[in-house]
Amino acid sequence: MVFIKEESDYAKIEEAFRVKHEDTEEQQTEMAFIKEESEDMKIEVKREDPEEQTDLMALKEESQELNEMEEKNFMTGEESFSYSQTDKTETRNLKVQMRIQAGEKLYTCEQCGKSFSIKDSFRVHLKIHTGVKPYSCKLCGKSFLRKGNLKTHMRVHTGEKPFICSQCDKSFRQKRDLNGHMATHTGEKLYSCKLCGKSFRRKENLKNHTRVHTGEKPFICSQCGKSFSQKRDLNTHMTNHTGEKPYSCKLCGKSFRRKENLKTHMRIHTEEKPFICSHCGKSYKWKRNLNTHMKNHTGEKPYSCKLSGKSFVQKEHFKTHSHWRGSVCL
Repeated sequence: MVFIKEESDYAKIEEAFRVKHEDTEEQQTEMAFIKEESEDMKIEVKREDPEEQTDLMALKEESQELNEMEEKNFMTGEESFSYSQTDKTETRNLKVQMRIQAGEKLYTCEQCGKSFSIKDSFRVHLKIHTGVKPYSCKLCGKSFLRKGNLKTHMRVHTGEKPFICSQCDKSFRQKRDLNGHMATHTGEKLYSCKLCGKSFRRKENLKNHTRVHTGEKPFICSQCGKSFSQKRDLNTHMTNHTGEKPYSCKLCGKSFRRKENLKTHMRIHTEEKPFICSHCGKSYKWKRNLNTHMKNHTGEKPYSCKLSGKSFVQKEHFKTHSHWRGSVCL
């Protein structure tokens, strides 16, 4: 009797395992289909407005956390997170993405009127108004609204650059930096100014450019109150107060306040002449020299002596002439 009971118990276990295995395979197949549809929808909304991107970011983070939980449970042997729960989450994510695609935004901020498709995105947004940044870096203390942003920030300390260019093998910390870099190979400029039509490879560059039209100058000097449209211009301006010249030439030791000035200076050593005349092919180290040269082709002579009426292409020639006549006409 004991032997028959053991055989019966074993048969029950085997049947239960077979049914569970079949169910798991069906669920995995359904999940794969949902994931494929989800990926297709991501492509469609890839270049939509920033709010949709924010919602998708929240959705992505939630999926990543789910995957991490699944991996942990697999390693430890825990079954606290079943396939049915995972399936429900994937289905819910698909429904949310359909809501995003339809432009349906159920959650609206009372303070600024901004709307969101995902509740978690709405909650994160509210922290902008409260100033709460719950995720802090243990190495430098910098805080972030999103867990994903902290994770990305950690690469600054680890040196990790997981996004690699397939054209030149250059690597980047963030995917958006790789996308921006790829445009240097393709020449593509996706972001265009609606006011003047100028195009940019990076979204950040377009955002900075729009301040030319709006006159916005959000970067203010703490020493004198002067304001600037670009942060780099404020940083350069600050060196007027500190006297600092952080950019030094490795060949001659000359220092500069601006990185651009160092780059221009290097042409003295390299003999590089990047500015080429479209009429005769003559090249110059400096753009101002090309501009002066172009007047030889156009016949323009902008500097005129009021005493003699004689005109000159170059300001230096005008000054020499004025001095010779004993009068400075500037």
